Parts: sequence; C-alpha cells; structure tokens
Amino acid sequence: MTARSVRTFAGLLLGAGFFVAACTPTQQAALGAGVEKARQTKDSEAEILKASLCAMSLGAYHRVNNAIERRALDVLCGGEWTRPVTADDLRSFREFGDLLGGS
Repeated sequence: MTARSVRTFAGLLLGAGFFVAACTPTQQAALGAGVEKARQTKDSEAEILKASLCAMSLGAYHRVNNAIERRALDVLCGGEWTRPVTADDLRSFREFGDLLGGS
C-alpha cells in the first residue's frame, strides 16, 4: 500500500467514524443489524460452498482435481490425514481457496 492510499483509507475510515457517531441510536441499531445480516449471509454462503465441495461425486473428484486439490478436499471433507500439516500444505490450501474465490 502506498502512503497516499493509506492516507485515503484513513480519511475514509475517519469520515465513516464521524458519520456513525452522528447517527441516532435507532440509526446505529439499524446499521448494526445490517452489518450482522451481511455477516450471516456470508457465513451461510461459506457453509453452502463447503457442503457443495464435499458433495462432489467420486468420479468427478478423480477427474477434475489434481493431487494437491484432492488432499485439500480430503482434509476439508473429513477424509484420512495421516501426516502433519506442512507449510506446503497451507500454501496449497490458500491456492485452493484462491481458485474457489475467483482471485
């Protein structure tokens, strides 16, 4: 992040803080409820995505996924994991998450 983007972000954050502080208690409650609803929606979305991965057919599991992806799916969906998790495994999980997230 550049210094300018940090200043811009800090300014936006400060402005949002002033905006929220100027809200009435009713407006703050509505804002809080909106944030909580968005959080619940994202949590539900994550649970559905995880369940859909674990519902994959055995044939598709072997046809579509490479060895690293199969290991990640095994761990995620309750398969056998016979060795300790390594830094390479964590990197693979992160790459797998990036693939799922579309980044």
